[in-house]
Amino acid sequence: MIQFHTLGVLDLRTADGRELRSVLQQPKRVGVLAYLAVASPRRYHRRDSLLALFWPELDQEHARAALRRALYFLRTELGSAAIGGRGDEEVGVAGEALWCDAVAFDEAIGAGNADAALGLYRGTLLDGLHVAGASSEFQD
Repeated sequence: MIQFHTLGVLDLRTADGRELRSVLQQPKRVGVLAYLAVASPRRYHRRDSLLALFWPELDQEHARAALRRALYFLRTELGSAAIGGRGDEEVGVAGEALWCDAVAFDEAIGAGNADAALGLYRGTLLDGLHVAGASSEFQD
């Protein structure tokens, strides 16, 4: 299972501990992954909403092409099981293929397990990640 740390320093590693630097070096693509992994409520997300968040300056055709390239890249680097879809218009992260500390943190808080939540917290969500061109809604 891939491990994605978003609280504090960003870190993304394969099951054998290898850093996925190729993803971490691309802020917009890691931003897409982070959004799919931690957005609440946890669900599939419409492609149109992702276009508005990450490529608001592009027309529909170019934004859709950029999203397709980003998702193809993520599936290639993380494995095809990590990013799933529901029909042609919705995408999401497969929880059984990708573990995320922010999700585990939320689950621990929801279960009333403050000790587990405290053990997961290493700092601000997506600290230092700036996604050029993304809407202010994503940055918030």
